[in-house]
Amino acid sequence: MKDKLDIIKLNKKAWDNVAKTYNKEFHEEIHALFNYFCELLPKEGYILDLGSGTGLPYSKLLIEKGFNVLGIDLSSEMIKIAQKNVPEANFKDISMTDLNYNEEFDGIFSSYSLLHLNPQLFKETAKRIVQSLKKGAFFYLCLNGPWIDGADLDNDVIIKFKGENMYSRPYSKEEILNIFSPLGLKLLKFEKEIITSETWGKENMNTYIFKFE
Repeated sequence: MKDKLDIIKLNKKAWDNVAKTYNKEFHEEIHALFNYFCELLPKEGYILDLGSGTGLPYSKLLIEKGFNVLGIDLSSEMIKIAQKNVPEANFKDISMTDLNYNEEFDGIFSSYSLLHLNPQLFKETAKRIVQSLKKGAFFYLCLNGPWIDGADLDNDVIIKFKGENMYSRPYSKEEILNIFSPLGLKLLKFEKEIITSETWGKENMNTYIFKFE
């Protein structure tokens, strides 16, 4: 369990320390397939924003589209800001590795949160995600993929962001499908896009939409 404690503590400290600056400086562009995901969801559906951060932009957008939203994040400082940014949503400061719901959600949304887990924690959390979904529900996953096929993805996983160390690892499409397909998730859509921002630089963004069958 040492790896879990180290990674979670490392990332929590980093996000707590950068929360205020991050909220002022960075509101990410809407990712590919977000509207498609929302169109799949039932009216007034219950949606989990996994790693909701400051609540912007996605918790706010989901509320504006008429959904009921629960956002969770391991950073208590991020959660404090999210509660102010999106008072219509509910937020809890818990790690996604401690997710403990049973068939609660019509959809789960994860934008650049699961890449902060190592493969062991990722697999454990994937099971918790699927357990949290209702049958027929949908899962949106967005994270970075590798630049080079076959690269060692466990090199250079500690990155520096605004002076803080945090764990961040890309995941290949093969890895993602090998994790989620055996759990009963069917891939509906996949898109790959190169994006560039002042905050994160150039990234190989991979977006997946799954259905829990």
